[in-house]
Amino acid sequence: MSEFNKLLVGLFPSRQVRAEIQAHRKDWLWPKGCSFPPEERLHLTLQYLDDQQDDAEWRMRAALAEVSMQPLQLTLDRSCTWSNDVSVIQPSEHEGLRHLQRDISHALARVGFSLQVREGAWTPHVTIARNAERAARPTSLQPICWTATKFWLVRSHLTYPFNHEPLGTYPLH
Repeated sequence: MSEFNKLLVGLFPSRQVRAEIQAHRKDWLWPKGCSFPPEERLHLTLQYLDDQQDDAEWRMRAALAEVSMQPLQLTLDRSCTWSNDVSVIQPSEHEGLRHLQRDISHALARVGFSLQVREGAWTPHVTIARNAERAARPTSLQPICWTATKFWLVRSHLTYPFNHEPLGTYPLH
């Protein structure tokens, strides 16, 4: 287990949705020095944890497999830059998405995992840029429809070269 790895449970958009997010991102005016997550790493985080190995990782996988939810019809319809200079695109309020995040968190906590996304402190979003102070967003965002049909467990390697290692997918049905 590496202190430079984290585990991420999240929704990863389809190629079509990623292309629409990228098109929206291109409509912004970006300041010099900002950075952009690669298209294949765009995601909406549901939970974040310290890395786990061996039995703990298998307990985590088993807990996630017990989470049941219907596919989610999300609409990404607003974007902004937060006070921490991170630019995001956000879905409209969706009760099913909040239930999924809560159910995943409860399943993981029930089997003893310490969660980094605290209940009530979660704001669903897809990060589109960092170090984006004074970025100018377009006046409107053509809503992006996203049908989420599964969530992923991913190991995030936080050292260069940063990457996501998929560990499992969990269908929404």
